[in-house]
Amino acid sequence: MTGISIRRLGVISLLLFLSLACGLFAPDPAPVTPPPDTSSPLDKQRIHDTAATEEALYVVEIPTAAPVVEDAGGISIEYVYTDGLITALYHLYGTVLDNFVDISLTNDGQETVTLVVETSIEGFTTTSSDTVYIDPGETVEIHHNPRLYAEAVNRLNSEQPGNFHIRILQIDPGEDQLLLDESRQILLYSRRDFVWVDGFDFNEEYKLWAAWVTPTDPAVESLIRSAAEYTGGGIMTSGYGGQVDDDDGSVWERLEAIWEAEQEVYHLTYISTMVAFGPNTVQRMRLPAEVLDQSSGNCIELAALFASAAEALGLETAIIRIPGHAYTAVRIDEVNANYYFIETTMVGQNSFSDAVDVGEANWNDAFPHFEAGEEGFAWVTIQDARLEGILPIPWR
Repeated sequence: MTGISIRRLGVISLLLFLSLACGLFAPDPAPVTPPPDTSSPLDKQRIHDTAATEEALYVVEIPTAAPVVEDAGGISIEYVYTDGLITALYHLYGTVLDNFVDISLTNDGQETVTLVVETSIEGFTTTSSDTVYIDPGETVEIHHNPRLYAEAVNRLNSEQPGNFHIRILQIDPGEDQLLLDESRQILLYSRRDFVWVDGFDFNEEYKLWAAWVTPTDPAVESLIRSAAEYTGGGIMTSGYGGQVDDDDGSVWERLEAIWEAEQEVYHLTYISTMVAFGPNTVQRMRLPAEVLDQSSGNCIELAALFASAAEALGLETAIIRIPGHAYTAVRIDEVNANYYFIETTMVGQNSFSDAVDVGEANWNDAFPHFEAGEEGFAWVTIQDARLEGILPIPWR
């Protein structure tokens, strides 16, 4: 007889009023003083209070279903599947994240068997398939990560139920035998859900922000093209060009041009739209293309958009998280640990110079907390995350 067990792990957490949290600790970057600012004085406390409103209130634990056991003959089958697919991170299953499904097959018979194993999420993903040959007494492990169709990602702008399907066929000389053909209901998270991954610490979790930084998205490329109109020469160069401390002002000019295009062409403004409803969801995060299309973003969305454009221009970029808030830092050369800190929630209301002024003040306030290793403060260098395999979501 065959024991077929389906194991779904532990408990999952539902964050009802949801937020950013903490994790990465930064090096000691020094701010760079921007060019003289001739704009009117800023109400920095008002800006800070407006942006820093994104905190979780409490957690409710929800138990998952109990294990399921079934019988079949000749082959022992055991599998563990993921009961919630994180849409924005689907391309990271099997690398940064655990496999979507792990399958263990044991041949309890006396003859070598040939099995075909197929898994999918019905209507949403490709079908993963393996053909394996198992000798008597042998156990084979199979790992599947079916990939979402692009059109499925596009329509997952809110969470939806789905059916995980597994099918195992034994190939016999006479007549093939269907050993297993069943479906289990799962949850597909919205592509806008930033989900707390079971087993990840704060450092690992907030590096996942890098998946929302999309430098090759056509919408980001269009933003950069628009930004070129706001530079002195009408062009946008890449990288640092060997300059130190931005002594020729080229990094500042390009970043300011991005800011101007965001304001004048895309009419961006800060709107706090944080609520998400999926279990274990920390907060809602739209992708940069959606922020541009909708002319608005919350703090992390605006930070990810600006980081996307800066990364596309070959500039080292980081997202800084302080309790209840996030903003962007862009390194100014390849030699020194100096950055422009940009309060990206000020877009549409203030100049780029104002945003850097407030961003620098934010960093000066936050730095002692980073130094002390306090929770609630995270520094995510996008290029480091890329080296660890955290690539942009392949949405379009």
